Amino acid sequence: MHNNYKDISVVLADTQFLTNEGLKSILSPLFKTFSVVWTTAGLKQLLQKENISLIITDYIRFDFDSASELGDLKKKHPTIATVVLTNSVTHIQIKELNDIGIKNILLKTDEQDELFHAIDAALKGKKYYSGAVLDTLLQRDAPYENIGILTTSEIEIVRLIASGLSTKEIAVKKYNSFHTIMTHRKNIFRKLGVSSSPELLMYAIKAGLIDNIEYHI
Repeated sequence: MHNNYKDISVVLADTQFLTNEGLKSILSPLFKTFSVVWTTAGLKQLLQKENISLIITDYIRFDFDSASELGDLKKKHPTIATVVLTNSVTHIQIKELNDIGIKNILLKTDEQDELFHAIDAALKGKKYYSGAVLDTLLQRDAPYENIGILTTSEIEIVRLIASGLSTKEIAVKKYNSFHTIMTHRKNIFRKLGVSSSPELLMYAIKAGLIDNIEYHI
């Protein structure tokens, strides 16, 4: 299975150092070239310069604004296969990825063989979900599972929104720019599948992230 990679160039787009080092150790001897990028700007630059056949990315932790940005990248480079390798994934995220044509998804806790199965399938234009991802798809009784994929900073922002602070006030409190907080808000809404602040707050209350008394009326 692994002897067919010698003509293939792959790029790993991830921000987790240990993951990158581990995958580099496993995969770089098998491929023609193996590159690592840490930003979307770096990824776009590499795709313009090099003949890349495969992208492996943790699009959630990487600095994509949303799944649609990854989708736009795929439209510009339709012949490049994509494998999503991430810490956790939800129903909503699987649907988002499916909608942009990415159907090769696995978790960083999966076995090495699953990684190779996903790579092989992606290069052949076939779908591959690891066993753990399939388990997520089969779990219909966890409507608030998405809350677990928020970062510590995003959870803090949800609680600040619940306390009644505006985006500008949150930016001042967290010593961030207005644009940075808006980007966090957008990512929170996308991850949880909500479209408004009231919807976000009701979701957070039901998920146990905040108490009813924290909700600023």
